[in-house]
Amino acid sequence: MRFIAAQEIDRNNAETLLADAHGILLPGGADMARVAGQIEAARFGWLASIPVVGLCLGMQSMATAIARLALKSDEIGIKDAQPDARVASFEPIHVGEDGMSLHRLGLRQISLVPGSRIAAMLGAQASILCNHRYRLNPALEAPLATLGVTVSAHDESGSIADAIEADKHPFVAGMQGHPELSSRDGAPHPLLTEFLEAAARRS
Repeated sequence: MRFIAAQEIDRNNAETLLADAHGILLPGGADMARVAGQIEAARFGWLASIPVVGLCLGMQSMATAIARLALKSDEIGIKDAQPDARVASFEPIHVGEDGMSLHRLGLRQISLVPGSRIAAMLGAQASILCNHRYRLNPALEAPLATLGVTVSAHDESGSIADAIEADKHPFVAGMQGHPELSSRDGAPHPLLTEFLEAAARRS
């Protein structure tokens, strides 16, 4: 296992830093300075057919990278990290008539899409530990689908994408939550198990 600070990754050096990787894990966090590097890591992983898993902010970076490829534009960005982007890939969660921003926190039930890879991993019912304020821009679901990336889980309201996955890649999947926090010694979260198995197949 090798740790690379996301701030060190850009489009010019992503191949040098990541070409020998068997898998790329994009972690969560609140540091927007990581986003640009995470996007480039996800982009390279997608193009090089390297397994990629995204956790919370990592899923946001991964989805942003793929949306940029689908729309052939770098003017797509996470609002906090790239406020001047033409298209927000992730936008604040607004609730109520006054449009107040919601901070989604704690254990939340999610609705799985039948037949998806995530559903096969998690079974009929699942929950995820959340700590986020943003959701995938629904307008990007169609462009993502052109590259085989689909939303495979939603929140109970159906308005927040809780997981995405790709069907035309060795492994690209992410959750808008923290599956790593649900892992225990001897009982890792299925998403992380599947990612590690995909990485092992590449080795």
